[in-house]
Amino acid sequence: MKQLVYILLLLISIPMVAQGQNATIKVLARAIHVDSSPTYKATVSISPAYSSYASDGMDFEELRSLYQKALELQGIAWKEIKERPYEFGFETMGYDKEGAIYEFSTSSIEKMRTFLTIKSLGLQRLNSVAVLKIDEGTAKSLYGKAMEDARKKASLIALALGKELGDAITVEDAQHLNGQVETSIYYDRPVGEYIHSLQVVFQTK
Repeated sequence: MKQLVYILLLLISIPMVAQGQNATIKVLARAIHVDSSPTYKATVSISPAYSSYASDGMDFEELRSLYQKALELQGIAWKEIKERPYEFGFETMGYDKEGAIYEFSTSSIEKMRTFLTIKSLGLQRLNSVAVLKIDEGTAKSLYGKAMEDARKKASLIALALGKELGDAITVEDAQHLNGQVETSIYYDRPVGEYIHSLQVVFQTK
């Protein structure tokens, strides 16, 4: 009987403690940086593993030769293309046919635009990114702007709750700024745009 009374008292005290605590507000804050001179990088693969061309039986060397000619016709020299830019290449794609991974890098947006329009048999585009430089001063500015954005959003929420916003108690940064960042190139976003996000929790009074 005594144990039952203790349990009931404990259950009653939990909501009373919760009611005495001030609410916290968690917001996702953002800050935007635009790099005026990013480096553009695209990765493609060439292989007879793809069936999107008409000439069945064409081997890898023939496909590579066709791709080289297509590049040179557009003013891009074969020596500008880096084969297997990292330790592993086409073997990681899981196909049972021969192939190669190629990377093209340039600081010219026009040259990258041309590269991305080139078509060739057996070609598959894997990714295209803009590489942006983030120095210490830029990183500090991004963090400052993100915290300003966090406080503005949290202040509006606190106002809606009829409370006063207190101090930030936790800040979570999932995108560490380490000198440079890569952002995917999209048709509907500025090519040098980088959006940095912070998750911030505030106390209320």
